[in-house]
Amino acid sequence: MSDPQAIASTHATYPRSGAEWMALVVSLALFLLGVRAFFDPVSASAAFGLPMHSGAETSFVQVYGARNAFLGAVALSLILLRMTKPVALIFTLATVLPPLDAWVIVSRLGMSGELIRHAIILLVLVVASVLLWRQQREAGEWSN
Repeated sequence: MSDPQAIASTHATYPRSGAEWMALVVSLALFLLGVRAFFDPVSASAAFGLPMHSGAETSFVQVYGARNAFLGAVALSLILLRMTKPVALIFTLATVLPPLDAWVIVSRLGMSGELIRHAIILLVLVVASVLLWRQQREAGEWSN
């Protein structure tokens, strides 16, 4: 029995794939980075690439943090529920966020080394998305 629902009903173990572990780590990192940005926006703004010096000017960083924490929490919840197809969709749709974040930096500061961080985040999201979609296809769950 390889059906996750059948396995769950028999209480047998259902090992997670490499794609699921990667998605779990990425989702946890997204959640933690979001929480950090929400509670410590000054240091998070520097890590983002637009350093700010007072709490009064970091409101958008807290919005950014709330967005990331929410996306991470949703993805973590879905992973724990073994709903990998919605996680694949979230990660795929989230690939638009790093280029938009990078555009904000370029529009304010021009080209800078901080863009590398956003490029790496984009690459990780693309790889995780591809691996999750491939897992769905190989499991025969492509059309479900």
